[in-house]
Amino acid sequence: MGAASCSSSSVKHLFLLCLLLGFCFAFAASQQEQQQSDSCSSAGVAVAHLVPFNSSAFRCLTVWKQEDFVLRYKNTGESQWSFILSAPDKGSYVAVGFSGKGLMVGSSAVVAWSSGGKGTVKQYYLTGKSPDECYPDKGRLTLVKNKAVAVSRSGRLYLAFQLSTDLPQPHLIYAVGPEGNLPPSDATLPMHRSMHSHAFNYTSGMASSSGGSGGGGFPPERKHGLLAMMAWGVLMPLGMMAARYFRRVDPYWFYAHMAIQAVAFTVGIASVILGFRLNEDGLKNVDVHRALGIAILAMASLQVMAFLARPDKTSKVRRFWNWYHHYIGRAAILVAIGNIFLGLHIAQEVSAYIVSYGVFVAVWVIAVAAFEMNRCYSDDD
Repeated sequence: MGAASCSSSSVKHLFLLCLLLGFCFAFAASQQEQQQSDSCSSAGVAVAHLVPFNSSAFRCLTVWKQEDFVLRYKNTGESQWSFILSAPDKGSYVAVGFSGKGLMVGSSAVVAWSSGGKGTVKQYYLTGKSPDECYPDKGRLTLVKNKAVAVSRSGRLYLAFQLSTDLPQPHLIYAVGPEGNLPPSDATLPMHRSMHSHAFNYTSGMASSSGGSGGGGFPPERKHGLLAMMAWGVLMPLGMMAARYFRRVDPYWFYAHMAIQAVAFTVGIASVILGFRLNEDGLKNVDVHRALGIAILAMASLQVMAFLARPDKTSKVRRFWNWYHHYIGRAAILVAIGNIFLGLHIAQEVSAYIVSYGVFVAVWVIAVAAFEMNRCYSDDD
């Protein structure tokens, strides 16, 4: 009886010890995983004190989920872009290449690895797909001197570097070498274990690729652009047409004109508010785009005030009010169309948006021309 009780107690103790041991292993594993992970939700890069440039306020996104590649970047000066790539350190090299057309052949890559606590960073020019066609210390990238470093910390390899360029090439190519196989003394790269590529928009932080990984989402830059395009570039021209070419359906033309322009003004204000919140560091022509946007908002506000102060039709000043209302409105539309195309250019938007809006403007111009010709012929009659 005592032996059975002792045996039962031993089993319970053994069971508790196994549970405790399992908990310890699970906790250690979770801590190891946490140490080896990097996240854009963290306050900043873990090795910021070892990076040879200021790494605060960088954009961050996971660019290759399968290999846990995290990219941070920022336009840190005139014709200067800074990058920090982090990936698990598995005793292999990590690489990021820049390509104009998304092809590995003909691209230039920055490659990093760590051995014995010492990090190495080299540029390679990729003339082919075999190791002997990847030439070290050559390439078309202009690396800023003494601003490139590779650091291995807590199971991750960090590659930090700066490029001297107005805008980096629009396709990024990532590669990781075979585990436990670092480049030899002559820096010949072993064949990569895996690679991934995507087109990259540096303004919006969006990555697009057939593989589907990357930065995804709907960035605020695009929200601002679509709201502004809809308000100033689509609704406002349509509202003008309602007032100028449909007066025969009185008074419905007036209600349509007022409703369309009221919606345009409301959506336009939302786009302006969102635009002022955007990060525009280093982007060219942003000051011009902003000034034109403010001018459009000012002219639209003048139109609203003109509506509230509209004189009676029998008033002597009604003619001058009509001139003011018509020409300010037309100027606002023309400036808005030009500014929308400028914004699409600044944002490096995909061609589908540019072509789509271009088609709308072309159709609108043709429609206006046709209505104007019809007015001329009607007046002659």
